[in-house]
Amino acid sequence: MVSVVDWRERVLVAYLDEPPFGIPPGAGARPSGCDVEVAHRVLAEAGATEIEFELTTFPELIPGLVEGRWHVSTAMFITDERAPLVDFSRPVWAAADGFIVRRGEEGRFGSYEDIARADEATLAVVTGQVQRHTARDAGVPAERIIEFVDQEAAAEAVRQRRADASASTAVGNVAYVERAGDGGLVAIADRPIGAERPQPLGAFAFSKETPELTTAFDAVLARYLGTAEHLALMARHGFARDDLAPALP
Repeated sequence: MVSVVDWRERVLVAYLDEPPFGIPPGAGARPSGCDVEVAHRVLAEAGATEIEFELTTFPELIPGLVEGRWHVSTAMFITDERAPLVDFSRPVWAAADGFIVRRGEEGRFGSYEDIARADEATLAVVTGQVQRHTARDAGVPAERIIEFVDQEAAAEAVRQRRADASASTAVGNVAYVERAGDGGLVAIADRPIGAERPQPLGAFAFSKETPELTTAFDAVLARYLGTAEHLALMARHGFARDDLAPALP
């Protein structure tokens, strides 16, 4: 259990192996990625003396906060279902969805609606992420949605033809395919058929037992978002200013 009192002495941040948001370290280094680097920068200015990062899986992020295993989690989409369980910072990015598909099948599975209309087509998603709900709203039957513990497992299902597409953020899929170096996989943006889907906002999540930490973090974050330093950091990880605009002060 982490202490809910001494966050200024030691803060534990949970993150995912999900580029560009979180990237595990090489030998002797600390993790990187836009969420990891923003969290470290903001927590240090907020007064945290020791900042540690713990690699976990998405289904564990909120339970870990509720159970007191860490103070902060990497950013996730703000939803009505999550709000009663954790406190959110102000938004830090906006991200549209996209898919990883096998090369040559970009035209078949360019939207959730395409997947819904393709007989027997299956979609891989990460357990607990919002893409499952988006797919259901677009008409993908529940029995054709397969849940996996992380992005790597979902993409591997596509690679092994156990799923026709995997869904995540478009920017995350691009980063994953680039890192994987697999010419058989392609990252494509969701191209909705009909009305445009809203671009949801992501924010860091905190235990409800540490409101002082949430307040201190938000105060620094408000000053940092949109600065030249922040925009340069996010650009290194694939976010253009227009992508961030819905979340900027």
